[in-house]
Amino acid sequence: MGDLSRLTGRQQLARLLAHAERARRTVERVHDVPSAELRLLWLLSDGRERTLKEISDELALEQSTVNRQVGAAEARGHLSRHRADGAPAQLIARTPAGEEAFARASVIQLRALDAGISAVGDDYDLFFDTLERFVTAYDAAATEIEAGN
Repeated sequence: MGDLSRLTGRQQLARLLAHAERARRTVERVHDVPSAELRLLWLLSDGRERTLKEISDELALEQSTVNRQVGAAEARGHLSRHRADGAPAQLIARTPAGEEAFARASVIQLRALDAGISAVGDDYDLFFDTLERFVTAYDAAATEIEAGN
């Protein structure tokens, strides 16, 4: 990754996050399930069908964005929509093809993550504790920035 010694801590972190994002995109190209679709498949992996609004709320995305993403996944045969008797909103579920795509993508994704976890070695617990605290604070700050504070 090059010499990071001349960069500030924040610059080093930004560079590492960008590097991790490039690696994530590389893995995505291999398993051929777009990240937005994979997020939907992960969310629906609990077997519970959801409405567009529920998905939007859980993913903190605009409903129009979710509708577009669901439509793309539906066109690929990975998701389906149906209306329960008397229900005003359609429910979204994974299809068998979506379950297979999710399983294939998960194996590839987890293989790459396992390599990273292996590199952490004995510092595993400290790494996860620190990463969780970082991501939680980073998410809170991003949400605050989005709100204009």
